[in-house]
Amino acid sequence: MKKFLIFSWFVTLLITTQTFASLASVFEKNYYDSYREGKCGLNVLNFFERLESKGEDVRSLSLVYLVNKGTTVFGMVNAEKARTTLHGKLTTEEKNWYHHQFAIDINGTVYDFDYLNSPRPLLLNKYVEDMYLNENECLSPKAAEFCAGRNNKLRDYYVNLTEAQDVLEGNGRAYWSGSLQQLLDKYK
Repeated sequence: MKKFLIFSWFVTLLITTQTFASLASVFEKNYYDSYREGKCGLNVLNFFERLESKGEDVRSLSLVYLVNKGTTVFGMVNAEKARTTLHGKLTTEEKNWYHHQFAIDINGTVYDFDYLNSPRPLLLNKYVEDMYLNENECLSPKAAEFCAGRNNKLRDYYVNLTEAQDVLEGNGRAYWSGSLQQLLDKYK
């Protein structure tokens, strides 16, 4: 029985490693080959479609839809290290979006086509810290509409999770909703 449990654990680890490697490979290819600026949802959909066309099981993936339900930054999602092109080269800058979408797997690994200047799958807590929370708190009430701050983002940013298969079938039904803080707690 003990040998069977060890063997089962090893097979599960092997499958998980192969799946991550395949996801990361397709993510990297799409990051460079089919990225469309300002089309985060389409970039995720293309990622899911390419995985499916390669025979990969997308049931471990979800689409994350992120919005700001607060009033900071005029209700826009404020990203600190968003991908952009400057003089023909990839770089990063602070950006504000009406919403943002990226993919996440069941282990909490994020696949965001708009994060940094190279494809980097990253665990959710590290991604959120670097992409959204890496800024000072707002010190002046007069500047509050232009400054979001860490605590406001954790409270005011809301997410919906939709299974990749539902996205591929054109069904936008979310199976989970909550604040950014609740999402971080979910993937601890």
